[in-house]
Amino acid sequence: MQNFFVREFFKYLFFFFCFFVFCHAGIYGLVFPFAAGFALALLWCNQKILWVLGLYACSALIYDFSLATIVAVSVFAVVMILVCGVHKKLKKPITFGIFLAYGFLAQSGFLIYQILQGADAFFAALSVVAALVFFAICKTFFCALSGGALKIKGVENMCALLVLCALSLGLYNITIFGVAILMAFAPVVILLFATTKNVANAVLVASVMGLGSALLDGTSALLAPFVVWAIVASVAQGAPRVISAVALVAFDALMGFGIGFYANYSATWLVLVAVGAFAFCILPQNAIQKFGEWFAPSDDLGMRSVVNRSRENICKRLHNLSDAFSEMDWVFRQLIKGGMTKAQVTAFLVSEVKEKVCADCTERNICHRRCTEETSSIFQSLVLGALERGRATLLDAPPYLTTRCARVPMLVNTINGLCDQWKNYATAMNNIDASRILIADELRGMSLILKNLANEIKTNISFDASKENQIINELGFHNIACADVVLYQQNLSTVSATLVVKKFDAARSKIPEVVSRIAGCKLAVAEVTSSPRAGWDILTLKTAPKYNLAFGTACVAKDGSKVSGDAYSIIKLAHDKYLLALCDGMGSGEKAERASGLAISLVENFYKAGFDSEIILSSVNKLLALNNDDVFNALDICVLDTMNGTCDFIKMGAPESFIKHNETIEKIFGGTLPLGIMQDAQPAIIKQVMQNGDFVFMFTDGITDSFESTEVLQDFINNMVAVNPQTLAENLLNKAVELCGGARDDMTVIVAKVFRTH
Repeated sequence: MQNFFVREFFKYLFFFFCFFVFCHAGIYGLVFPFAAGFALALLWCNQKILWVLGLYACSALIYDFSLATIVAVSVFAVVMILVCGVHKKLKKPITFGIFLAYGFLAQSGFLIYQILQGADAFFAALSVVAALVFFAICKTFFCALSGGALKIKGVENMCALLVLCALSLGLYNITIFGVAILMAFAPVVILLFATTKNVANAVLVASVMGLGSALLDGTSALLAPFVVWAIVASVAQGAPRVISAVALVAFDALMGFGIGFYANYSATWLVLVAVGAFAFCILPQNAIQKFGEWFAPSDDLGMRSVVNRSRENICKRLHNLSDAFSEMDWVFRQLIKGGMTKAQVTAFLVSEVKEKVCADCTERNICHRRCTEETSSIFQSLVLGALERGRATLLDAPPYLTTRCARVPMLVNTINGLCDQWKNYATAMNNIDASRILIADELRGMSLILKNLANEIKTNISFDASKENQIINELGFHNIACADVVLYQQNLSTVSATLVVKKFDAARSKIPEVVSRIAGCKLAVAEVTSSPRAGWDILTLKTAPKYNLAFGTACVAKDGSKVSGDAYSIIKLAHDKYLLALCDGMGSGEKAERASGLAISLVENFYKAGFDSEIILSSVNKLLALNNDDVFNALDICVLDTMNGTCDFIKMGAPESFIKHNETIEKIFGGTLPLGIMQDAQPAIIKQVMQNGDFVFMFTDGITDSFESTEVLQDFINNMVAVNPQTLAENLLNKAVELCGGARDDMTVIVAKVFRTH
């Protein structure tokens, strides 16, 4: 709390100093606009109104204690307190244009008094207009400083120079022993700009201060000394700042006393210069660093080169990772053993039966040497029967065998036992192979994802610094504080912009409007995140998709069921893609609900991770096929790309879908098996191009089975006239329930409307 009061004290002390200087800043002693303009700028920046007006009045009266000054500051204070109070009471914001009008009204007392006293009306009016212009200049510069801009550039640079010029004019008119105190102020400013390591900036600032002093009497006697100081200070950069300060003072003394370069050089002049140099030396280092961040030459080119180099390195690493996953995919596929043929299995089991049943039999030589072919044929027939029918029985043994072999019951039991063991082993091996295939598919999917990511970031980003400055300046004109902008083109179709703005400005529609106009394409806000700096947000804008979607859903559980066996999902996959997924768990109730919920969850997560559609459906199908619950799922997916207006329908056992155009309707078929029946079942994938105003209809078989035929359902959908997708979904569901006389099955409908945004 104590630190807060100390900061406030020094802030308003600095304001008073500026007011005092601006009161002395008269152009040729006739036009005095700067103090009033400075006061308006502080009020615009939400400084405490009573403190600002009090400091303005005190400084003006100290400079000229007269009736004219009393009238001018009194009317100014009354008008501004009144209008600001009214707006605050009504909670109405003051626009820039209205504030200009209030600024003119506040100076009406000064203008009227001057005219009534017979003063030159032209110069009085010029002072009023110039005050409003100076207010706009100060406002632009102050908004950048109070907004915490990362760099002062563009129009803000020009405004800063004009404010400095006005300060120089006032300081030149305030003297100590006949020498302007500008001689103490100028060294501080010039040495500060020299720390930015930009000689041109230092010389420009020195020239502006020299020209500012010329506005008082028309002479430019200080222009040359200030420019020389800037050159000396810039040359001395790289050494400790004390060296720069001493070099400036020493060179000034040499020019004044040694060469006689100045006309009115004195010890007071030298002392003031030394005081300014000393003040620069005792400035806190963090203040100098902050100043350098504002006014240092832009290092954006270097930073952005680093960005592109980093992207290249990431691209290489992603390719390496992709190759590693691809190699792992190959290794896992080599581990797949595959099954034995039926003949191989039969031969293997026959040999096992001989070992277990006939090894110690006294008739072994007769059966397997004299009657080898006949015995082998009987054994093969029994083993094949057990494998195909599940069991072998005594009735399967031929009479020839039963009349001469006492071990037929043992033979049949052994065959059945070995066949059961083999089936269990084969099932386990098939599951192991299926798992290896599943893992290999996922590794291949990861390889493709990484390769796609590498290709996405392979191209260098193209930045546009000139448009970035233009965005900052134009947003400032609309009173939106923007600390920084990065505008870049990711590829031929995507332009992105990242802005750092105040939290209370983040939702303003003017931001995408301004950025879109300057960027030359329609951009939309894609993401808003909090900045590490308190009170700021980071806005990410990207090329706006050509299309957008509106959704509607309706569902009902089967009569008598507590829950529906259908599950659906509508999610945004990326800036320009949406996923519509509908899963019908075969049957109804909790078991079907669990199965469909699991399938939808798997599909969602695979799509979010960026896997290809074929890999997703193949992997989900294998995962569900490994499940022993014998619950199958009809899956219906639609992936809509709003950037180019295309959609992919992916179906596994799902009923047909429909695309309703303006006057016609199109049927989307899908004739594959449901999920979980066969591990190698492939989805049906159909690509379609959407048009503005198209509707996509997706539903479970509970809807289709309610209508007499697909053609009747198609006609009903085509004749619906509502434009709200939610209304369409509800109307279709209600019609299906009405036709069935109740919900005979779980019913779910998804309707999506595609509409053009620009």
